[in-house]
Amino acid sequence: MMTYTNSPLVCYTLLSPNHSGKRRHAIDRISPHCVVGQCTAETLGGWFSRSSNGASSNYGIDRDGRVGLYVEEKNCSWCTSSNPNDQRAVTIECASDTRNPYTMNGAVYDTLIKLCADICRRNGKRKLLWLADREKTLSYEPAEDEMVLTVHRWFANKSCPGEWLYSRLGDLAQRVTVALGEQAESPAPAVSPAEAEGTENVVDTEKTVWDYLYGKIGNAFGAAGMMGNLYAESGLNPENLQNSFSASLGLTDSEYTAAVDDGSYTDFVHDSAGYGLAQWTFWSRKQTLLDFARMEEKSIGDLSLQLDFLWMELSESFSDLLSALHSATSVADASAAVLTQFERPADVGESVQEGRAGFGEMFYEKYAPPAFPTPPFFIRVKVDDLGIRTGPGADFSLTGRCTGVGVFTIVEVNPGQGAVLGWGRLKSGAGWISLDDCDVLK
Repeated sequence: MMTYTNSPLVCYTLLSPNHSGKRRHAIDRISPHCVVGQCTAETLGGWFSRSSNGASSNYGIDRDGRVGLYVEEKNCSWCTSSNPNDQRAVTIECASDTRNPYTMNGAVYDTLIKLCADICRRNGKRKLLWLADREKTLSYEPAEDEMVLTVHRWFANKSCPGEWLYSRLGDLAQRVTVALGEQAESPAPAVSPAEAEGTENVVDTEKTVWDYLYGKIGNAFGAAGMMGNLYAESGLNPENLQNSFSASLGLTDSEYTAAVDDGSYTDFVHDSAGYGLAQWTFWSRKQTLLDFARMEEKSIGDLSLQLDFLWMELSESFSDLLSALHSATSVADASAAVLTQFERPADVGESVQEGRAGFGEMFYEKYAPPAFPTPPFFIRVKVDDLGIRTGPGADFSLTGRCTGVGVFTIVEVNPGQGAVLGWGRLKSGAGWISLDDCDVLK
């Protein structure tokens, strides 16, 4: 018989009468929710303590990252509008903003990671999985050491846990799995860790997309603005099929992609389903994407192919947007330009703009290179064989000379292939060097 315990992270307890008694299923799911309010642990506990409200959760995380206990883990809470799910899930309400995308602050998200890891650890789980698909998840039987994420929106006509957290569930699963001491799989949201097991050289999708966009746009604000919108559209999953069509067609993302690739699904161009990184929907754009994939002899869901197609679209049909991305002075401005000129969803209101800009800020903070002083400035080269190139990028030819270790003056900085921090032009006129191997002298 399972012996249930409660989290040692709890700092406030007010047990709710709203529960179904002892669980009839062992814990193998976690369901995080958005409260739709920046509440305290005490406020949330008071609300759940009223039997007339008919709702509860096992835990709550308040606006300061404090954990409240409202239904012991041994008991089934009333949280996801599904008794079968509540019977096997530990449910967690998280303080959030009151409007879409129901953003949660850093303290809440950090505690959510810690609390999920603690729940997994105490229940004998070594991996947390996000399968990103309702039918796949509900039919999936976790291995003995696996925990699976589920969401309220799968069981009721609700947006819970909100787009802010929903788009981060792959990241949450990865961080928790790492905290449990396991090797996390690729964060691509539509591929479960179970499917990815045994693969080598797993692609870091996030980093790949950032490096591509930053290398092309040359402006971290512009790259982040574009990337935040792609994240909102697809979770950066190049095989992403619009959720409603996945349900109506009875196909998962990977099944749909494979059927388009092998020709057994013939309505890709005209089915009006959003697909891929940018959720391409209009028939002419999908036709061009399909033709591009066939010309390149790659899968329609190939990440590098879609990035090249995206750049082709921007270069050929969105010159004004491309100029805005090149010259953007903030993530918010770049994000709004992508939203209104490129993605153009039905709702481009203030809350949507704020949500997408928030995603962009997340990537900017994670990947944007440190700002260099206004040229000219001095750098110290740290290696003795740093090659000098004819232009700013590894795609430019080597001059046949190296700098050697020493101090040099940089008169211009540009992004380019093969250097995270960019390329610096030497005052001597000898050419360009990678700034990854240099220290800026103050």
